[in-house]
Amino acid sequence: MLKRISFICALTISLYGMTYAQTLSIGPAGGANFTTISDIPTSKTLVGVSLGAFANYSINEHLGINGKVMFDQMGTGFENTDAIVRLNYLRVPVSVVYFFGNIGNKIRPKLFAGPYASFLINAKDTNGNDIVLPNGNDVYRSTDFGGLIGAGFNYTLAERTWLNIDASYSSSFYSVVDQTNTTNKNTGFQITAGVSFPIGQ
Repeated sequence: MLKRISFICALTISLYGMTYAQTLSIGPAGGANFTTISDIPTSKTLVGVSLGAFANYSINEHLGINGKVMFDQMGTGFENTDAIVRLNYLRVPVSVVYFFGNIGNKIRPKLFAGPYASFLINAKDTNGNDIVLPNGNDVYRSTDFGGLIGAGFNYTLAERTWLNIDASYSSSFYSVVDQTNTTNKNTGFQITAGVSFPIGQ
């Protein structure tokens, strides 16, 4: 009986600790994208804006989930010319995050990886014109699914308020060009900074 009581007490304490560790925080984020479209021989990096919001859910001291809703400017430039392809997306990445160190540390390095879904807002050329085929059909798919991997750190600004710095590499799972036998994927790096604020206790 004593062992059962001890076990129940230990389980109760553990569950309470897990519940306390599960915290949600949200905040704004912004940064830059450095992207190209693959399998274009003359492509070069195009710089774009990344703006939106994010949420962090901490499962325990070291494991969490991060979700973002971002306006992302992607696409590609071309060598020896000012011509560009600008693809503007609403992008929703969801990542599993592993935090190093311990709760209370001023700086918490982290690794993260996960999938993303992007929804094309528009595709523009250098002059701001819509990129379409001669028959009026879209050149680029309306959705882009891919994966990302990255690293960063959280820096404590105040109690339960953090500066979040993320750097990641991402790539499409399939061609973003809406034609058969194409392998043109969105690829590139992203750097963002954000401030997260706690929700609830």
